Amino acid sequence: MEKIKFSHFVVVIIIIFGLTACTLPGFSTPTPFSFPTPDKTMTALFEPTQVAPATSAATLPGNEDQKTATQAVPSDTPEAEETEIPPTETGEPIETIEPTNEYVGPAVRSGPSIVAEYMENSPEIDGDLAGWDPPIQRVINHVVYGADKHSGAADCSGTVVSGWNEDYLFLGIRVKDEKYVQEASKEKIYLGDSIEILFDRYVSYDYYLQAMTSDDYQLGISPGMGGIVCYINPGKVASMVSTICEPNPPEAYKWFPKTEVGKITVMKIGALEGGEGYQVEMKIPWSLLGVTNPSAGDHYGFAISINDNDNAGTLNQQTVVSNVPGRYFADPTTWGDLYLK
Repeated sequence: MEKIKFSHFVVVIIIIFGLTACTLPGFSTPTPFSFPTPDKTMTALFEPTQVAPATSAATLPGNEDQKTATQAVPSDTPEAEETEIPPTETGEPIETIEPTNEYVGPAVRSGPSIVAEYMENSPEIDGDLAGWDPPIQRVINHVVYGADKHSGAADCSGTVVSGWNEDYLFLGIRVKDEKYVQEASKEKIYLGDSIEILFDRYVSYDYYLQAMTSDDYQLGISPGMGGIVCYINPGKVASMVSTICEPNPPEAYKWFPKTEVGKITVMKIGALEGGEGYQVEMKIPWSLLGVTNPSAGDHYGFAISINDNDNAGTLNQQTVVSNVPGRYFADPTTWGDLYLK
């Protein structure tokens, strides 16, 4: 009986020793089991996703479409309504609509007319208007944008003289401007002191259409970034083709038609700084405006405007003064007329 009790006691001792052996020195501890940390990447797949709205490039004259922006949304969410973005004062129109027969009308715009005299001899394009034979036309005095920033004729106004021959359209502009500020280049030149030209090659084709088409042109001309800095005796003279004017000579840019957007290199420009402002001359190949055989008696849609910026160190189109009252850059029905005499 005592042997049985003793054997039972030995068994108990062995069981206790077996259960506690894993905690004794010399024995390895089993790796504890733990639930894994949730995978953040996988978790993100099931979290609500905030979708950023599609960006919309507001226009700089002519290098980007001013189209409506639509906010991107998940497929199970109703699509947001399109929000129209208003156009900038200068830049590419919202859309191009090809006209139909219902837009055909007269061949002459009813707005103010610039008369271009035929010139046997091409004027020297150096910024000096003194050598021109055609009369100066005092026409650029209608504030069409930024009237609250315009303090009078001395702040921004101008006169224009125009001529032509079989190869070129010649323009000379004398600008009154108390402070010259041009800090931009290329497509942004309208955000500084500059000249802007609107030209409709075939007026009757889309006479009643309030949108620009492929026969409409929008050009910008800068007298020079940072100032009119080129020097030729007896005054400050700049020429687009002269190496004297580097690094920032006058330049021209085409915003419209969309298929021809870019910096213009086939046009000669001269600029001259004066006591009350500056003068700009330009020699524009007819081919740049899509015209092939110009002749006396021709009429084209036309508007010429001056962009003004008086805040140095900024890109800002404060005021636009035009030869056409009510001129709007993207609506040819608000433009005037260019007559070849």
